[in-house]
Amino acid sequence: MKTIAALSCMALVACASHAQAQTFAGKTLTMVINYGAGGNVDTEGRIFERHLSKHIPGNPHIVVNNVPGAGGLTAINQLGVGVGVKDPSTTFGFVTFNPMAILVDDPALRVKVDVFSMIAGVGGYYVAYARRDAVPEQKPAAFARASDIHAAGYARSSVHDVRLRLLLDLLGPKYQVVTGFQSTGAVNLAMERNEINFMLSTLPGYESQVVPNLVDRGVAMPLWQIGARNAKGELTGSEKLRAQGVKFFEEIYQEAHGKAPEGPRYRALQLVNELRAQLARAILMPPGASPAAVEDLRKAFDGLARDSAFIAEHLKIVGEEPVLIPGADAQRLVVDAVKAADPDMKKILKDAAGVQ
Repeated sequence: MKTIAALSCMALVACASHAQAQTFAGKTLTMVINYGAGGNVDTEGRIFERHLSKHIPGNPHIVVNNVPGAGGLTAINQLGVGVGVKDPSTTFGFVTFNPMAILVDDPALRVKVDVFSMIAGVGGYYVAYARRDAVPEQKPAAFARASDIHAAGYARSSVHDVRLRLLLDLLGPKYQVVTGFQSTGAVNLAMERNEINFMLSTLPGYESQVVPNLVDRGVAMPLWQIGARNAKGELTGSEKLRAQGVKFFEEIYQEAHGKAPEGPRYRALQLVNELRAQLARAILMPPGASPAAVEDLRKAFDGLARDSAFIAEHLKIVGEEPVLIPGADAQRLVVDAVKAADPDMKKILKDAAGVQ
């Protein structure tokens, strides 16, 4: 009897394993990226795409679908309502996370975040850079005295544009935001043509595009990096940038104004920066994705965190090892951020986002 029971258990395990392997076997997965080809999120997403399949049962083929627009919200809205989604269980988004849309109840976000199954999050740091001829004395702190800054934006209510305004309002240069760009590639071309002269970039986009195309050619220079605070309240960021002398925004502000940044506007900036540093990208599946598909993708992204080939390519392109956050932890970050936003902070963010 024990032998029969053991064989029965083995058969059940084999069937379960076979069923798991069939979840994606012979199928094609679509990775939806919410900005144009050649941009920061596209650069990162394609590193993941090249290594993800081997960690998914059935080893499915993965194709990328770039859906830019509305500061990244077009793709998220379409995923949320099922536009262009033939099968929710074979579709997932690799998207720039926009906490502003949630924090200010942006009407442009037509779906609730809780309709998605959060698969994982990707942390990351940001770099501010400008055309050299827009920076007085070629000194980052002197940027506070710049008088003709044209910053590149994606959409008025996007977290990118809001951070631009908060950073520049705090630091003090005279500026305007030229918004509506579809990709970082388009932004960098505009900077080369001197149509804009200030921008924020993720570290992957900065290392792979800005450095070779603008910094190394003497067109642009880094100004500061945007980090996050650890449990001790200490700023953490890119060690590679630190070694190159790229300081934190707070240090540049101190040099420019002789004091540390403070006040409600700075606290609002901190909240948004913390979210972006810990959850720069969100990997999510649309409503209707099967529990088995969600679980398999979560395990696949967990596997990437231990994949030496993936880590090596990410390090080569981005200059940093990837920071992967489990789906449940990513979801908690969003919930906690919403709780942290008091009415005064929401008003500052709404004003910056142009949301009533």
